[in-house]
Amino acid sequence: MRDQAASMRALARTAVRNGRHRPHVLTVTSGKGGVGKSTIALNLAVVMGTMGRPTLLVDADANLGSADLALGLAPTRRLGDVLRGACDVQDALLRPFSGMALLPGSSGEADYPMLSGEDQRRLIDELQDLDESPELVVIDTGAGLSPEVIGYAELADTVLVVTRVEPTAVLDAYAMIKVLLAGKPDARVQLLVNGVRSPEDADQTAQKLQAALRHFVRYELEYAGFVPEDPEVVRALERRRPVVEAYPGAASTLSLKALAVRFADSCAQNQRIAV
Repeated sequence: MRDQAASMRALARTAVRNGRHRPHVLTVTSGKGGVGKSTIALNLAVVMGTMGRPTLLVDADANLGSADLALGLAPTRRLGDVLRGACDVQDALLRPFSGMALLPGSSGEADYPMLSGEDQRRLIDELQDLDESPELVVIDTGAGLSPEVIGYAELADTVLVVTRVEPTAVLDAYAMIKVLLAGKPDARVQLLVNGVRSPEDADQTAQKLQAALRHFVRYELEYAGFVPEDPEVVRALERRRPVVEAYPGAASTLSLKALAVRFADSCAQNQRIAV
């Protein structure tokens, strides 16, 4: 019942603006760095595009962007240029795969602008109002509990929190969700457990987090699934290709495709249509 109610709330947040429905905004984040969050965001965006769901991936890891490097790209314009007003979003977009666009992040820029919550809202509004509108906007944040990371999560229709089974990663995921819910109690949060050795390990990790949030925060966390530990992920990174494209039969690829299917139906209902 809660899954259905959460889906209805997500759809209700896709209010019509300027006669068109908003794309679904999915923020992918984590409490702890090094859990594979950016790899999940990138591969999910690629899969969604190949499924016929136009997807825009925004590398919003503040001044530590790396999605372009993971794809072997050399962009001339980046998110920092957009935020400074040096170019608009459309001019900075790259299209590395069919159905998938990338707004590359900046890395090590001395004048990278600090964003307020209002700046973030304006950016997301601009992303949602592109001429070639995506069905899904994937925001890949930095790790941690900075105001910018929490801001992107609060502006999302769905937040996907990525963790691993290690206690430090689980504790940081709990802290991330708790802080997010303090500012947005009705946030739709889903959990993905990455790099697991067995489904049982993933299930136990999810159950522990669900129990803690149920007891201390009175919140029912949704479990989106898991991605297994897979050496093909590392090989794909070394080749600067998404694992879902480089190794279509890999265990991680199959799990990521299953995850994408869970989002596809919601995104189909969020297409911009004339009224």
